[in-house]
Amino acid sequence: MLVEGIDDKVVVENLLIEHGFKNSIKIEVKEGFEKLRDSLYSEVNVSGREVLGVLADANGKIDRRWNSISDQLNKAECQVPKKISCSGSIFNGPTHKNIRVGVWLMPDNKRSGELEDFVHDMIPENDPVLPRAKQFICSIPAEDRKFSDSKITKAHVHAWLATCEKPRRMGTAIKSKDLVHDVKIANSFVSWIRNLFDL
Repeated sequence: MLVEGIDDKVVVENLLIEHGFKNSIKIEVKEGFEKLRDSLYSEVNVSGREVLGVLADANGKIDRRWNSISDQLNKAECQVPKKISCSGSIFNGPTHKNIRVGVWLMPDNKRSGELEDFVHDMIPENDPVLPRAKQFICSIPAEDRKFSDSKITKAHVHAWLATCEKPRRMGTAIKSKDLVHDVKIANSFVSWIRNLFDL
C-alpha cells in the first residue's frame, strides 16, 4: 500500500493490528501526494505484484483528487471507474497484468478532508475534553492562527491528543486505546483493505 506520510502508515498499521491483522501488508511512505501520484505508473508495473493499494487525502476537492489519481492509473492502462466508490474503489489493473488496484481517499471517499478527519471520528463519543479542545482552538484570534480554515479539524485533533494521559501521535493513540478502533468509519476502511488484499 502506498501512503503519503508516516502518520498514515502508523495509523493503518495500528488499526489493522487492533482488527486482528498483524504485519499483513507492506506499507510504503511516498513523502507527499505529488510523489505518490507520480509513482503510480511504475508501481502498477512492478513485476509480480498482485495488489496495489493507494491511500491519499481528499483535501479540498475530492473529485479533483480522484481525477488526479485516476489519470495516472489510466495511463498505466488500469480499468479505473469514472467515480470513486463511497466504500473505497477496487478495480483491475492493465488487462495484460494480473493486478488488483484499490484507492481510498481520506477521510471516507465522500467528504473533502484528510487523515485527521478520519481520526476525529475515532475519538470516543461524548468525550468531555474534545469540546474544550475545540473551544481553545476557536478562541485563537484569526491574526494569530498559523493554520488555514481548511485545517481546523487537524488543529482540533492534535489539541485533543495533547490532553491524553500520555500525549501521543495519532497512530500510537489507536494502540493505547485513546481512539476507538471499531467505529463505523474505521470498520469501513478495514473492510476495504480486507477485500482488496483478500485478508
